[in-house]
Amino acid sequence: MVTTERIAKLIDEFRYDSIPPRGVEQAKAAVIDAAGVSLLGSREKTGKALLKHIGAGESEEARVWGTGARVSLRNAVLANSACVHMMDYDNGGSLGHPGCILIPAALGLAEKYKLTGKQIIEAYAVAYELGFKLRESLGDIQMGAGWHATSLLGPICVAALSSKLMGLDVRRTRMALAIAAPMGGGLLQSFGTDAKILQVARAAENGLLAALLAVEGCEGDPCIFEESKGFYYVYGQAQSSIKLLTANFGKPPALAAERGHFKQWACCGGNYEALSILYDMLGEGEIPPEDITRIVAATSMEPPGPVIRPHPRTPMEGRFSLPYNIASCLIDRAVDLSAFTDEKYNRPAVHELMGRIEVIWHPECAGKPARLQGESRFVEITIYMRDGRVLRKRQDAADRKQLTAGQVYDKFADIARSIGKDETNIRQTVDLVRTFESCADAKQLVDLICSGD
Repeated sequence: MVTTERIAKLIDEFRYDSIPPRGVEQAKAAVIDAAGVSLLGSREKTGKALLKHIGAGESEEARVWGTGARVSLRNAVLANSACVHMMDYDNGGSLGHPGCILIPAALGLAEKYKLTGKQIIEAYAVAYELGFKLRESLGDIQMGAGWHATSLLGPICVAALSSKLMGLDVRRTRMALAIAAPMGGGLLQSFGTDAKILQVARAAENGLLAALLAVEGCEGDPCIFEESKGFYYVYGQAQSSIKLLTANFGKPPALAAERGHFKQWACCGGNYEALSILYDMLGEGEIPPEDITRIVAATSMEPPGPVIRPHPRTPMEGRFSLPYNIASCLIDRAVDLSAFTDEKYNRPAVHELMGRIEVIWHPECAGKPARLQGESRFVEITIYMRDGRVLRKRQDAADRKQLTAGQVYDKFADIARSIGKDETNIRQTVDLVRTFESCADAKQLVDLICSGD
């Protein structure tokens, strides 16, 4: 049995009962997280622009969250994926940003077919597993060559999720994967622009399309992963190990074993080590920005890493700028949603402080292969004060600040209140997701998300 067939069989055989309780809780947190951040994203200019051009009213298959607009299933997945990822406030782990591509597809299919919450958790877990194994087995695809992992791997993972939810057999699941594999793309250079949002959203739509076409009998190369010009040769090449894709698949599921990342700050995760340090330092005492002479941020990954905008030109680029996040945090003593508005971004004090920030490659890591840089990822911040004090702290990525699965429900509630959702709706939504494994019709969640829109 070749790898493409084997992975299709593993997807088909994956069962809810193999997911430990922690994995179930992580999946439910991903659902409520995606629902919450999409409500913010739908109010941004890109969300509104997408709705204008995707044919609102052309179909009643599914809805765009936060607007209630009824569109085709594919367009709903495209728009909802974009809205979830709009502010880089969505969860991380597995293939990069799993929630923004998997949850819109799952809930979109729930609108078309009567799917249970348990089915959605099961499909999310196996697609998450596939994304984790793809990244592990391909090597440093993201930082090494400039590919955006979520956009590149997304179609394959959404095809797996969609195949699971539509009950495709091994042969058709294999064809869905074969159709999806060449449909990915996306560049790191798009970070900080609308194009990053759109390349992620297109990945979600393409993965769904691949599964829908497989149902109709369309085919791709049945050995798309392992052939000489296939996925691993092109995107992994010598650094990849295709054996790792299927080795110990789901034993245990990565969703339960891996430390996923639920965001408390609406910016690129590449800022999180530095922000974790600064929140700790600010909690220990005052650091007047006017008394700082110099700040050095030494990173294990060769700069700029994922935060590719050292000199941001817009608030959106500011989400992907280590100097901007450091300066903003020190001036405001916090980083909240307002940090990425025109008003906050355009402050002269922020840009003046950014001029005193230097980002360097940490001497311990200079020259290390890219994969080792990521696996031992850390940031060390040194702040030099006018009175001679030197403040220094190091933060490993594994221990950076993030929300627990339980805190994600509070994040949803705060967002929902901020856009005017009533308390009854918020309570019903939270209660439904907390017990999602018992939900007989997951469409109820979409009803609640869209209520009042």
